[in-house]
Amino acid sequence: MKLSNLLDKELHITEKKKIWFLIPAGVVVLAAIMMIIFTFTLGGPLNLGMDFAGGYTMKVQLGTKLTDSTKQDYKNMVTDIAEGLSNDQGEKYGIKLSGIQEQGSGDQASLYIKYKAVASEETMEDEINPALKQALQESIFKSIPTLTASGGTVTATYSAPLVEKIFETVEQSVRAHLPEGVSVSAVTLSEDKKTVTVQTSATELSAEQLDGLKSALSYSDSYSGLVSDGDIISATVSGELLTTAIAAIVLAIVLMLAYIAIRFELSSGLAAIVALFHDILIMFCFMAIFHVEINSTFIAALITILGYSINNTIIIFDRVRETVKTQTGKMLTGARIANQAVGDTLLRSFNTTLTTLITIGMVAIIGVPDIRIFALPIIAGLLAGTFSSIFIAPSIWALIRDRKRKPKDKVQTDKKAAVAE
Repeated sequence: MKLSNLLDKELHITEKKKIWFLIPAGVVVLAAIMMIIFTFTLGGPLNLGMDFAGGYTMKVQLGTKLTDSTKQDYKNMVTDIAEGLSNDQGEKYGIKLSGIQEQGSGDQASLYIKYKAVASEETMEDEINPALKQALQESIFKSIPTLTASGGTVTATYSAPLVEKIFETVEQSVRAHLPEGVSVSAVTLSEDKKTVTVQTSATELSAEQLDGLKSALSYSDSYSGLVSDGDIISATVSGELLTTAIAAIVLAIVLMLAYIAIRFELSSGLAAIVALFHDILIMFCFMAIFHVEINSTFIAALITILGYSINNTIIIFDRVRETVKTQTGKMLTGARIANQAVGDTLLRSFNTTLTTLITIGMVAIIGVPDIRIFALPIIAGLLAGTFSSIFIAPSIWALIRDRKRKPKDKVQTDKKAAVAE
């Protein structure tokens, strides 16, 4: 059946309001079940981002080493180091990176990592963060030489020249980590500064002793890159962000209710606000069901959808107001008026939603991860907003209008309207 043929027929949307109300109720039940499952399997019902759960950032400055061909390798390396970090007893801290962003270019190119707190603020700042910083610095920027041994003399060859400070660090490390029973008579640097010669008292060094010297001769090359601390979002700050976000949403809804009540009527405003709460609830359920990260980007998507959804709803209520003003409209029940208004605006609502979905869908497919996190709840909100504008808001308005009238008045006005038509 063509859409144009469907629009020529009288719609019976408000008469099936129980079905429309049961659909979002089913989504809420599914979300509740998934949240219970996630609580037992993942440790929490929701995937709260560091904006709301608190967290930390670090900057891994790689410079010219970060290219199109190497960036994925570095991202994998950073992820493995962070998520595999463990304490002295070999127990993993449980760090999960919330995101890795590329920043800057050329000499300033770097990776910006974000992760949520996995312990108390004191433990994070005194133990876990320093350990992560050291692990990243040593693993990513560690320069490991090639060793050759002749009797008790060891020659270490590096790929890049050693500056004076680095050589001093290497010399101190060698003298501090010598194998038991072995002493060093000299540690010298070649003219090209790429070779360090270590003369020991041993006549022959074992493989285990050579491994120990290799570790001592390796160094963290801060000149080739640097790991630095970033921002800290404490639990207190994240709580304030959540409170501010909720206040912004509530204020927006209150102002919308006031506008619609003045511009149309109170029943229209109440129906529109219930539809907006429906949209908020469905978007929240979407994030819960698919365990998508909830952060400040989600709040931005939420407010965007509130504006989009209320626009669709106002279009329908504008048509309702025009119908009520007519002589025939005054005799019609709320259900018939709402059905007629939806029928008159259905094609517009369908086309608007479809074109918007195509655009935001492309963003979700080809966009970077941060943009995709914004696009996914927008898609859920678009569908929820279209559903509420067509099925929820008109049904609630008709329910309120018809309850104000006596049953026999409804029958009489419908008969009069039928005659007038």
